Amino acid sequence: MTKLLYIEASPRKDQSYSSQVANEFLDVYTAENPDHEIEHLPLFEVDLPDFAAEGATQKMDNLMDVIAGGSGIGNVGEWAGVLSEIERLKSADKVLLSAPMWNYSIPYRLKHWIDLVVHVGATVLVNDKFEYIGQITDRPLQMVLASGSPYEMRFPLETDGLKTDFQRVYLDHIFRFVGFTDIRLIKVQPMGLPGPDLDEALATSKAAARDAAKIF
Repeated sequence: MTKLLYIEASPRKDQSYSSQVANEFLDVYTAENPDHEIEHLPLFEVDLPDFAAEGATQKMDNLMDVIAGGSGIGNVGEWAGVLSEIERLKSADKVLLSAPMWNYSIPYRLKHWIDLVVHVGATVLVNDKFEYIGQITDRPLQMVLASGSPYEMRFPLETDGLKTDFQRVYLDHIFRFVGFTDIRLIKVQPMGLPGPDLDEALATSKAAARDAAKIF
């Protein structure tokens, strides 16, 4: 059975613009694909595995074992939590991610989850040319990213001043690092508009989500 993993990175639930647009996407997607499994991962409601001194040490032990030709250290200590989240991601045929912009970047719970699933020696390997090879391939990622202000679709520049979008570029980069190549984006912006203008911008994003769901 095809499985879609929905990673929700806002604690505001239905009050969150990113979650609202993602839910619009899911309503159409489930109607179009009633036999598909949907796994919901609300990052602010689940207990993510710890990754501290023990996990960092085991990460290096795992990497050294892989470099030596082994298959890794297996389910040991905090590393077992890492492997469980990696398996959750690998088991998904499609991934939907919704996130607000916090401090020009991403919510800390999303960064926590990323630091659980992105590891050289696990989700990224190194070839003989010392090139990184992502191991999570052949599946699409739909991102729904909200922000109060509008941002251009490019890498941040020094001339941007204080308003700089590190949210999209970081997420795009980190998912490509682990192997994703089919990355799709709905930018829910600018959500800092007053009254009717906000309603119109949100409606435009929801319409884009409905269209995107039909071809995902």
